[in-house]
Amino acid sequence: MLAVLLLLLAQAPCAPFETSALCGCKQRIATSCEALRQTHPKLAEQLEHAAMEAAKVEAARKAADTLRTEGQSSPAAPEPPDCKGQLHHIISRPIAQALEKHDTLRGHYTARDPRFVTRAVDEEAHCGYQDWHRKVDEEVIKWLEEYTRATPKQFETFLRQLYNRPDIRAKFPHGF
Repeated sequence: MLAVLLLLLAQAPCAPFETSALCGCKQRIATSCEALRQTHPKLAEQLEHAAMEAAKVEAARKAADTLRTEGQSSPAAPEPPDCKGQLHHIISRPIAQALEKHDTLRGHYTARDPRFVTRAVDEEAHCGYQDWHRKVDEEVIKWLEEYTRATPKQFETFLRQLYNRPDIRAKFPHGF
C-alpha cells in the first residue's frame, strides 16, 4: 500500500506544503534527491524507487506499443520467425556501475534498464557479451569519465549517436 502511495506521490505535481527538495526529487532532479537524502534518507530512497518503477512500467508500455505498431511481438513474447537476434540492453552492468559513480547521472539509470533496449539483426550480431560489446561498453565508460557533469539528455544523445554508427547499425538496424 505504501509503495502504491509513493508511486502516486512521485507522479503528482508538487503540493504547497512540500519542501523544494521533496518536490525536486519527485521530478527526478538529482541534486534535490541528494538534498532530501541528507534530511529524509528513507523517503528519498522510496521516492527514487517509485520513480524508477514508474519509468520501467512506462518504458515497457511504450516498447509494447512500438512493437505492436511495427507488427512485431512484445519482448516477453516469442520472437517472430524471421528474427533470431537477441534483445540488447544498452545499459549493461559495467555501464550501470560507471553511472552510479557519475556526479550528475547517478540514480537515473539501472543495469538492463528496460527503457534502453534494442534487438539485434541476428544471433551472430549479438550473442552474449562479445568483444564488440565490451569495446562499446569501454567507449561509453570513457565518455562518462570525460563528461563528469553531463546531463541525462546529453548522455542519451551520445548513446543515440553511438548506436547510429554504421558498424553498430549493422548489428541493430532499429538503432536506439
